Amino acid sequence: MQYAFIPEGSECHSWPSRRIDEETKPPLIGCTERRLHVNFKSGDGRRDIGTPYGAGCGGYRGGVSVGDDDCSGDIPLYDAASQVELSENKRRGIALQVSRDGHRVAYLSKKYMRFMSWDLPTAQLKAISPRLDTAQALDEVRDLAISPDGKFFAVSFAGAQPRLLVTEFATGQTITIPGFCSILGMSRGASRIATQKTCTEFDTGSREILLKRDGAVLGEWSAVDFPGYLSPDGRSMLAILPEVSEDGDEYAVIRDAMTGKVTRKLKLDLLSEPSDAIEHAWLTNDEYIIEAETPEPDGSFGYYRFNVKTGASHRIRDLGLNPGESISLGIVFARDH
Repeated sequence: MQYAFIPEGSECHSWPSRRIDEETKPPLIGCTERRLHVNFKSGDGRRDIGTPYGAGCGGYRGGVSVGDDDCSGDIPLYDAASQVELSENKRRGIALQVSRDGHRVAYLSKKYMRFMSWDLPTAQLKAISPRLDTAQALDEVRDLAISPDGKFFAVSFAGAQPRLLVTEFATGQTITIPGFCSILGMSRGASRIATQKTCTEFDTGSREILLKRDGAVLGEWSAVDFPGYLSPDGRSMLAILPEVSEDGDEYAVIRDAMTGKVTRKLKLDLLSEPSDAIEHAWLTNDEYIIEAETPEPDGSFGYYRFNVKTGASHRIRDLGLNPGESISLGIVFARDH
């Protein structure tokens, strides 16, 4: 799978308010419009994606002609929640994550009312959270993450019992790490987990903390407004400054994950015209995927691979300019499927 998305203009973004006099209690999950964009070889689609659906072979992909046996398709994932209704006036989006190799997906299941991990090639489905069948339980959900190798899944919760749940897919075993309520990334094998203890707007003196999978603290440093996300090797964190600096440029800030020390500050030269950089995900230990948005709403200049050592950037032509909303990237380059 190349990526998961919500189609442009879907009902998820214009969910009508229910009538005040309506007596029927609305479902907690009212929106399930995510799609999986997959690339596969003709005849291999069903084995590759674990579902009997696929369409569109041959033509052009990323501006390059592909063979007639190179196919792509968008698969509806009707079981995956994309928005929940916590009260009459409160709704929130729910994340879906894709493993870097595009083989596994983590999402909130409408059927099981818990977060599930799905291995597409084998069609295996495993729970990675308890049942979340009340508005309060869903309101306490904070983050969802998959390790870069797709072997571990994590869900974080706030509320009266802030905690991280880290599950190994192969064994189904879950470790609970109490006291933490956010996930800023996991390394391969979940050997390192970046997190915070800031669980409410009233928390003060927050710290960025690097954990081992068993909950032991490896490093701790004073919180910053934008700490960034953990690299696949667990050594660095990258953040895009949310506002341009005094010189009118945007920068990527790379920190040591254990100490918080800034190791590099690189100017973003994605385009020759003004744009807003949006961070997406680590591609490798040395490259990060950034989207360049237009200054006007609902526009995009495309996705770029940014080298965190040299500052060089290159357009990823395998991804369209506007592939959809709430993108979660899997195997980015179509030729690698």
